[in-house]
Amino acid sequence: MLSASNAASDQAASLANLRDALLAANINPKTGLSTDYLNHFNEMVMMIELYPTSPDVRDEILAWRTLNYRGHFEASGFRAKALALKGHELAADALKKRLDVIVAELDTVLLQAQNAVASERQHGDSSIVLTESSEAVELLIARASALINGHTAVQEASADDAQAAVDALFGG
Repeated sequence: MLSASNAASDQAASLANLRDALLAANINPKTGLSTDYLNHFNEMVMMIELYPTSPDVRDEILAWRTLNYRGHFEASGFRAKALALKGHELAADALKKRLDVIVAELDTVLLQAQNAVASERQHGDSSIVLTESSEAVELLIARASALINGHTAVQEASADDAQAAVDALFGG
């Protein structure tokens, strides 16, 4: 049985062996993660920002579903999806847990925005929630991107801003 430090060392060595392939696929070779995952959230941000002037995106907003990292790549057309999944498998457990926390916050905010659109009595009723949601999600995406790219100091520096935005959205 491998110790935790041996397993982490083996994971890092495996990532190092895949370095060139990861770089070619736009997957961070240090973390093993790809920012392509964040497209799932960026697409929803784009829709909620368009919604006030383009109510025809309502059905797309209501159809959006949460996806974890693996689910995103399994469903995506990303050219190196198998490598993205392998990188995720080899990523440090602590890193994946931190990303999962950010993703849970993203999902919460985006589902709140989705619910606001679904609950509208007339178009425009959800505009304040959508604006606040968009702002909070953009901060959270920046945190996730920094984490995926191995910039934990940036992630930690923006964490308070992102949490404040989420708290403001939910009246906290």
